[in-house]
Amino acid sequence: MALPPRIVAAARALEVRARRSVREGLGGRWRSGLRGAGIEFAEVRDYVPGDDARTLDWNVTARAGRLTVKRFEEEREQTLLFVVDLSRSCLLGGGRRSWRDAAAELVATAGCAAAHSGDRCGLVLVTERIERIVAPRHGTNHALALAAEVLAHAPAGTRSEPQRVARELLRLRTRPALVFWITDGADAWATESLAEVAARHDLVLSLLRGPWADPPRAGAVRFADPESGAVRVVDLGDARVHAEVTRRVARARAEVAILARRVGADAIEFTVDDPPAAPLAEWCRRRERERLR
Repeated sequence: MALPPRIVAAARALEVRARRSVREGLGGRWRSGLRGAGIEFAEVRDYVPGDDARTLDWNVTARAGRLTVKRFEEEREQTLLFVVDLSRSCLLGGGRRSWRDAAAELVATAGCAAAHSGDRCGLVLVTERIERIVAPRHGTNHALALAAEVLAHAPAGTRSEPQRVARELLRLRTRPALVFWITDGADAWATESLAEVAARHDLVLSLLRGPWADPPRAGAVRFADPESGAVRVVDLGDARVHAEVTRRVARARAEVAILARRVGADAIEFTVDDPPAAPLAEWCRRRERERLR
């Protein structure tokens, strides 16, 4: 099916920015931070001067009476699976660009970095259930096609149900993958179901925040819940009200970070108005430091 001209133009703009991010360092950072995260034991062999002392196998050394090291082989590839929430709360405007455009750029940027490392990328579009699945494949062109899917998909559902989506995700016959779950973080997560996903996959909660993540002093503001339809007027010009809203937003962000640690997942924060390359690079650096400990 041919994509509308608007989607084609937007996808081409994403391609330029994503390829530039990979060239300017994200590609190398992705490879050093994530390649080797999946390794398999290959053999035990005699120590050779220059081998990393951390690979010494002291049990075999004691039995054999000579220094031995463990050798591991890096998995040749990994699968990066994007789970993108397209419920109404995620599609609110208010920034310099839409949440959907920012999510598509995140998919394009991380997907191109992964493709540059020889990894496969796939896509799962969700609301209160899984609506569309695009099977993982190799190549930058496929990664960019996934971003176009994010831009073009018309959601059938309106609400977000992470617990149901997690159950459906676990039923998919996919190999363990690096899962980027891209959402606004506005919904309550079920710890048990999220922990099951994290136990099977390398889960990264990718929290894409809108411009209201840091509430401005904007006077009386009318808030409408896009999923329930409830409307409330809040005076952000009142210092006490602004402080309370800011406190609640900060608490919600902290709770997601605590939940991620509790279930063994990572959490990365992105904002709709800023490119995703810097937070991705910092996350890769963190992964590299953890791997070398």
